[in-house]
Amino acid sequence: MSTNIRWGYAFNQWKQGWQGFARVEDHIRAFKGTSAAGFRQIELTAFPGPWDPVGRPESIAINFGSVKKFATQLPDWGIDRISSWFLDVGQLSFEDLHFGLLPTQRAQHAAILKQATLHAEALAEMGGECLVVAPFPHFYREGALDAERMQAAADCWNAVGRVTKSLGVHTVLHLDALSALRTTQELDQLLTLTDASCVNLAFDTAELTIAGHDVVALYRRYHSRVRHFHFKDALETDTLGEYKLPHAERAMILAGGARKVQRWFGELGTGKVDFPALLAAMNELGYNGLAIVESDKGPAPVMSSVLLNSWYLQRVLKVLPLAA
Repeated sequence: MSTNIRWGYAFNQWKQGWQGFARVEDHIRAFKGTSAAGFRQIELTAFPGPWDPVGRPESIAINFGSVKKFATQLPDWGIDRISSWFLDVGQLSFEDLHFGLLPTQRAQHAAILKQATLHAEALAEMGGECLVVAPFPHFYREGALDAERMQAAADCWNAVGRVTKSLGVHTVLHLDALSALRTTQELDQLLTLTDASCVNLAFDTAELTIAGHDVVALYRRYHSRVRHFHFKDALETDTLGEYKLPHAERAMILAGGARKVQRWFGELGTGKVDFPALLAAMNELGYNGLAIVESDKGPAPVMSSVLLNSWYLQRVLKVLPLAA
């Protein structure tokens, strides 16, 4: 069993998207169920609007009294702390009055910094350690990267990283299957331009696999800059380059693309990611950070994925205590 990895669960599976409503009592029930499955740290996902009780700092304050009161209530529901917060600045925001921000556009950096600071301040108040952000828009929106836009994005995240570091929170860049950043050469360039003291990487095992990467080899290459993981399995890879499709998050991920893929993501141990080899590499290289397990459109009810992932971590990887 690894003693350096801090395991948690991503809360986004309980409310996928900003269009649907979520009730406070449902979230409390979800906290308790996640704890019962062996996960005592939670990663929140930022959502706009009033529909998610934990989607924004203001929503938390409205529904729980304040961010601090929310944090002090977590142990009542079996949760030790909020470990991290996923923020996609490319998503529209009613509160921040934009339809999605681009880190590659310098004119939008001030708005990105303001939004990131809002979430990082709340995360620090809850005892969290990582603000997880998407470093680039999707490829269909941005196109292939050039040196100027790479530098602009790096400058943006360096500015965010400096602010979050002053709050005791680390900024980590989440690489996904649809990102404009596609190659290790581009990633090398990005890491050269970013400050390792406050900006590093979040590896999503499924997203990187769908994009065609060998996650174990990639981790070995970049391990010194990885401070956060999303653990989920990939059932397919993008063999047709469909990340280029307009609105690929719908055309490819939701609709399945030309191959009509029913589900890209799966529970741990059901797909293409070699988790035993990855865990061995993490232990060998002394990984000391968060590993957030994530469900994505798993079997109903939502708790099924949580329990299946917990079983795999307990019985196969043996990184969670066995349930009583």
